[in-house]
Amino acid sequence: MPTFKTLPTLSLAALVAFAAAWQASDALAQQAAGGFTVGVVDLRKAIGDSKQGKAASSKLDTKYQSLKRTLEAKQAELEKKEEDLRKQAATLSQEARERRSQELMREVQQFQEQTRKSTEEMQKAFEEAMAPLAERAEKITAEIARSKGFSMVIDSASGGVLFVDPAYIITDEVTRRLDGGK
Repeated sequence: MPTFKTLPTLSLAALVAFAAAWQASDALAQQAAGGFTVGVVDLRKAIGDSKQGKAASSKLDTKYQSLKRTLEAKQAELEKKEEDLRKQAATLSQEARERRSQELMREVQQFQEQTRKSTEEMQKAFEEAMAPLAERAEKITAEIARSKGFSMVIDSASGGVLFVDPAYIITDEVTRRLDGGK
């Protein structure tokens, strides 16, 4: 479920996907007229199916399982403490009940912080493991595109354009016209 933090990212991703789809449909029309060819790749699948991708995923999965076991053990411990407090609530003094309740709340907050840090740690590990593979895969994609004469390559998983023949890039011309030039 998107949060307010991810909403701009999602909107940008949707805009990029729409632009890529529009460019692809325009490219297909031009290709039918001859001269403009489009390649399509699923980089996520290519990386995931590669030996290096599988090795990185296995290493990440091992780390994830270890963190998961640690967090599950801590969660079970907290649930037991909560159940014990509930059972003993009637026999404890008001002061003792409040003290143990506050102690439990502190431990729950620490657990939530530990969970957040573990999530960040896994995200960082994933990015560190996959970034070099993604960079290499994009370079390989550009090499294949050039060798096959593709004008553009679209990543079907993300909708992003990975390669465009510089002859089709009109950014400088648009800038020049915006500045009043022809």
